[in-house]
Amino acid sequence: MISKNDLKKITDYIWEIPKSFRQDMRVPARIFISDKMIEELFKDRTLWQLVNISTLPGIQKWALVMPDAHEGYGFPIGGVAAISTEDGVISPGGIGYDINCIHPDIIISLPFGTNLKIKDLFLDAKRKVMVLEKSDKKIKESSFINYFFRREEKFLYSITTKFGFNLKATGDHPIYNGRQMIKTELLNNGDNVIINPFSGIFYEESKDIELINREKIIKALKKMGFKNNGNRYRQILNWFNKRGFLNLKLNSWQMPYLIKILGLLFGDGTMNFIGKDLKGHVMFYGKKEDLKAVQMDLTTIGIKSKIYKRLRNHKIKTHYNKIYKFFVTEYSLHINSKAFVILLYLLGAPIGNKTAQKFFIPSWLWDSPLWHKRLFIAAFFGAEMSKPATINKYNFYSPTLNINKIIPLKNNGIKFLEELRQLLVSFDVKTSKVVEVEGLSNKGKTIGLRFQIYSTSENLIKFFKTIGFEYNKEKQKLANLAIAYLQYKEKIIQLRKKTRFLVRNFYRQRVLANELIKTYASQYQYIDKQFIEHSLWSKKRFQPRISFNFPSFEEFVRRYSYGNEGLIVDEIESIEKELYSGLVYDITVGDKNHNFIANNFIVSNCGVRLLKSKVKYPEIKDYLKDLTHQIQRDVPSGLGRGHRQKLSKPEFDKILKNGAKEIVGQSFGIKEDLEFLEANGCLEIAEPSLVSDQAKSRGYDQVGTIGSGNHFLEIQRVDEIFYPEAAKIFGLEKDQVVILIHTGSRGLGHQIATDYIRIMMKSMPKYGIVLPDRELACAPFRSEEGQNYLRAMACGANFAWANRQMITHLIRKAWQRILGDEYGKLDIVYDVAHNIAKIETYEIDGKKMKLCIHRKGATRAFGPKNSEIPAKYQEIGQPVLIPGSMGTASFVLVGTKEAEKISFSTTCHGAGRRMSRHQAKRQWRGQELKQQLEKQGIIVGAGSMSGLAEEAPLAYKDVEAVVDVVDGVGIAKKVARLKPLAVIKG
Repeated sequence: MISKNDLKKITDYIWEIPKSFRQDMRVPARIFISDKMIEELFKDRTLWQLVNISTLPGIQKWALVMPDAHEGYGFPIGGVAAISTEDGVISPGGIGYDINCIHPDIIISLPFGTNLKIKDLFLDAKRKVMVLEKSDKKIKESSFINYFFRREEKFLYSITTKFGFNLKATGDHPIYNGRQMIKTELLNNGDNVIINPFSGIFYEESKDIELINREKIIKALKKMGFKNNGNRYRQILNWFNKRGFLNLKLNSWQMPYLIKILGLLFGDGTMNFIGKDLKGHVMFYGKKEDLKAVQMDLTTIGIKSKIYKRLRNHKIKTHYNKIYKFFVTEYSLHINSKAFVILLYLLGAPIGNKTAQKFFIPSWLWDSPLWHKRLFIAAFFGAEMSKPATINKYNFYSPTLNINKIIPLKNNGIKFLEELRQLLVSFDVKTSKVVEVEGLSNKGKTIGLRFQIYSTSENLIKFFKTIGFEYNKEKQKLANLAIAYLQYKEKIIQLRKKTRFLVRNFYRQRVLANELIKTYASQYQYIDKQFIEHSLWSKKRFQPRISFNFPSFEEFVRRYSYGNEGLIVDEIESIEKELYSGLVYDITVGDKNHNFIANNFIVSNCGVRLLKSKVKYPEIKDYLKDLTHQIQRDVPSGLGRGHRQKLSKPEFDKILKNGAKEIVGQSFGIKEDLEFLEANGCLEIAEPSLVSDQAKSRGYDQVGTIGSGNHFLEIQRVDEIFYPEAAKIFGLEKDQVVILIHTGSRGLGHQIATDYIRIMMKSMPKYGIVLPDRELACAPFRSEEGQNYLRAMACGANFAWANRQMITHLIRKAWQRILGDEYGKLDIVYDVAHNIAKIETYEIDGKKMKLCIHRKGATRAFGPKNSEIPAKYQEIGQPVLIPGSMGTASFVLVGTKEAEKISFSTTCHGAGRRMSRHQAKRQWRGQELKQQLEKQGIIVGAGSMSGLAEEAPLAYKDVEAVVDVVDGVGIAKKVARLKPLAVIKG
């Protein structure tokens, strides 16, 4: 890594890593920082990322970081790069993007009950992952569109839940709690998390074995007595060819679907040739929702089917000669296709009455990967095995499989069940032997055969967790819930076992029984006085049973079930930091729900505006609390909180295209507002069609919302004036009330970056771009990918300006509601972006060049006479807005001519984080922090106490020191200091 010895001091506030430090550096790397602050930069990868920036093609003069810098994704936060638009690149990681990751061995749930460790995934257009559809609480497939990894050199959070599930992730990785995604570092013991208990089987590639071909089809047709009249063979061969079955192989994409259908057919299905024409007919019985799942799979592989229902009159006579009559609606799915029957026959399915047919497990299944075997037996068990149920309050029946065979085929029935048992051995699931059951026989015509899954908790957990049931939602739901229940039960039994061992051991060492009861009986919910006494004085049993007050399975289901697919509401039992050094991984899915399943857990740009009033603090002091609460009510804040009005797609596209202009045009502001926004609140190169639907879905209801993290609204007063001339031009004076808005493009900007990082990672080899860090993914500025990203990024910037404009409108309404006309209106001082790429012209070696300035967590700071700043400020320079941390000062600065020469007209954007959110949350409680701030006279409106704690002032660098550096180096000059009166956070 980089040490202080590698740095060269240029001035009191400028340090440099020379170009000679690393062979691939194209330019030196410069740091704006003071002697006092420099040690902070060696605590993470900030300087290493800065050196990596210097390797980007087309970079000019220096790679830069501001004094508020800290580690980010690709670029450090506070990083700046000026890159030629002629022969350089554009990089999403250099504009605003962060990645949250999980441990490389975390298991990701995939379709067909399979899984892979995240480190073994690879980006493949055909790859799917499982996601939670939040609206209906169902698990479904989604495309997998991006794959990330980076190094983590500090620690991971290790989470263990009450019911025995585990996850390791970085602090910023979000986990779903049933209402919203919460970052790992913000979670506490007792917090809810949503879990999918089913894990499935490790995915592996299938062998390249041919199962069906032209010769086998014709041979089967002849064996069945079909003549080749009217080109019948050719018609059937065409059917096979059209659907991709003519040369079906074990590794063909259709096989997982066919294996499931085959397993169901061996159970609740029949197939026959009917009538003189021998028409092919396949039929399945089942519940309507299960048959719809079968129908969906059939449609996927090109097979047409229909579901029918009929009212059946049933009559049952019991052993006691009682007769019960009842009606039931019966559903069945039908496929009329001779070719489909032949296909299933060639794969090993029996034709006709299965009780009277000899059949075995298809021979090719023995050569299949384990997940193929799982699909077959899970579908068969979904039809034929008893559902998970308890025999008493705590203990489960053994899942039972019964089949009937005509007496001459008894040995075949036993052989088939033995083959099933042999398959279960592959999963390490233990079963009883096959037995004949007299009660299942039918008057000497058929015999009943049975085996059972042993009902020990360990065996049932293994069975339910790795195999489960297919095409039977009810059984799969109960199996999922049983996994969590049995894991919890075994955990409590082990706790009781350990406690029994300890108390007996201490008792032998002459510790008094009363002391042991006092110590242990009150410590755990499922250990009481009676248990301790029994442990001490009854020597009959070492292995304890579950406690009498442990919930029944029925109670467990009622309390913890989430939705109708076997998801559960679990809770965090422990969350601990673990030292970690190595790669961590993340993926992005092509679904609006933006989540995936990792180790059973459901897991997932900015700017600033200053408004000024015409009043002084003493005039409205008595109204501050009401004003704060009114703004908090009117402006939605917090992670995932949307505005009340959700926009249509055309309406939203207009905002992406026109930015704040669109909002003002709808009367949410005045025309004069636009004059005081960077770029007048609109980058005209924006092209909404280049923004993905997924990105748009994350912004439809977010216009006019703050968000979470370090985003906030603050009511402030001007505490001190440093540069009276500039302050006068900006319209600022001592004790004046102002309002600072710090927020950006919400999830939309993040998703735009995600989408284009994926595109650029794929395109870099095409352009021969080799970089030291994949997180710097980029494309030539003039390439199609580069220009598309620039236009999509402009949509994100336009959204951010529109967002802050709508928030301004809502604040003005709240101001009017509380203060009326007497205290005047709120005007905009300025609005400037913090994460953006802009095309600007600078002189390089005596030649004017158009450069793409990447500013990530950095702020534009144009000096006087620049045509891009408002006419009112031309004489003095652009206002620069630097928000502090919560409860500390913010600053107004002014850009300088010097900044054009040494920082590409760029300065810092805030205080800069020095402590993780989880560290902050551990050190401070939100309620305590709120009380401390209120003691200082600062009113606090917070949507979340945990969100408040993570933004504690000491979690950030000293904003005064940061501002002193940029003022000292001359890239921006201090104009005014603003002190908080009230803060509103998500």
